[in-house]
Amino acid sequence: MSDASSQDPYIYADNAATTPLSPRALEAMTPYLTESFGNPGGIHRIARDAACALEDARARTAELLGAHAHELYLTSGGTESDNWILQGAVRRHRDLHGTSRPVRVITSAVEHHAVLHGCRRLREMGADAVVLPVDGSGRVDPASLSGALDDAEREGADVALVSIMLANNEVGTIEDIPVLARISHERGIPFHTDAVQAVGHIPVDVDELGVDALSLSAHKFHGPRGTGALYLRDGFSIPPMVEGGGQERGLRSGTQDVASAVGMAAALEEACEDLEGRARRVGALRDRLVSTVLERTPGVRPTGEPDPRRRLPSIASFICHDVDGELLVVLLDRAGVAAATGSACSTGSTEPSHVITAMGWDDPSWNRGTLRLSLADDVTDHDIDLLCERVPRCIERARLLSGFSR
Repeated sequence: MSDASSQDPYIYADNAATTPLSPRALEAMTPYLTESFGNPGGIHRIARDAACALEDARARTAELLGAHAHELYLTSGGTESDNWILQGAVRRHRDLHGTSRPVRVITSAVEHHAVLHGCRRLREMGADAVVLPVDGSGRVDPASLSGALDDAEREGADVALVSIMLANNEVGTIEDIPVLARISHERGIPFHTDAVQAVGHIPVDVDELGVDALSLSAHKFHGPRGTGALYLRDGFSIPPMVEGGGQERGLRSGTQDVASAVGMAAALEEACEDLEGRARRVGALRDRLVSTVLERTPGVRPTGEPDPRRRLPSIASFICHDVDGELLVVLLDRAGVAAATGSACSTGSTEPSHVITAMGWDDPSWNRGTLRLSLADDVTDHDIDLLCERVPRCIERARLLSGFSR
């Protein structure tokens, strides 16, 4: 297969990994990277201007989430927010109730590694982590959560936190967070959701979700990298993870990045404009892509929630028989498509995606061939036409070169 022609457009279909910074966000950030560069912790005019911009950005971001400004804490992104809430919830519980009983956190098998690997740290802290199974669509059964809470009571353990992601980053499945949070709250247990993949792509309101904590990351919705936030419901506080000068109301010290906070607010405002209309348009194009790839390519199955109302509109995910997923991504890149596989190829791992495995794909002839195409907000019909041509061709080529059947 030859490389794509220089006249053919290169299609970026890896938006679930990161998105380009929007011109509107860049324009909003520029003054705070140049003349309005002050440290918001100071008391002179330039510092006060920066502080006003910071708090305005915080309030605008919070409003779009249905939250209050004082409930939003700026962080470096989703990974920090997830780790902070996991460790903070355990420390909070011990501060309130002592250490005489075992403490655990409940999460799911399809969480981002920020949560799953963060649970390793909890075990080092002497806490336990219970990982709930999911069904073939990647959804957590509410009865499974109820059962885990019953087990904790029977075993004399205290649950410090339940953490279930809102939307999966690999297959796009949306969890029923309001139901899961209600089950948790009936036992008096706080609930956190990793909403990194959802914010800016589907409506997200903390009151409608019923959560006590929520993580988000700006670069998933055309904001700057390295910035995000942790929402903590009023009355639910956790100990700081970063000590220092007392910024972020004493819970997350370090000089705030005013430009990035402003860029995050601008990007989220832009993302939320006609959010539902854009989701319908992108979802329809996604569905056309999925149906065409399945029609044209044998040995390929879709993954994730089949009901389009219960999955992110931008994610098309597949599993391919007798295909090496990393090789497929390389071939797609040469053909003019940026895509992703569920396996941890960036670390040199050849293990199948933990999400796919948790969903029941344990056959090596299938689970090594995952493919995720995550569409841009402004994806066009022509982009989909090109994807419908290039993706089936690359899958067939990858199958010939993978050699699994030999």
